[in-house]
Amino acid sequence: MDSQQFFDGLRVFWPLLLLQGIVQIIALIDFVKKHKVRSLSVPVWIVIIILTELVGPILYFTLGRAKK
Repeated sequence: MDSQQFFDGLRVFWPLLLLQGIVQIIALIDFVKKHKVRSLSVPVWIVIIILTELVGPILYFTLGRAKK
């Protein structure tokens, strides 16, 4: 793989990487503000949000976020 192929691949995937970062930041901000979860413990949700890329924040919003 040469550098041109790398940059071509990066050009294709950067929107997904940007989306992943934005969703993770939004999930972490929401988590810090509310600090209440429906299932699992607080440290587990932090690890899930940070380490599981795009899937973790989606799981947090659908399964872990405490209802009002």
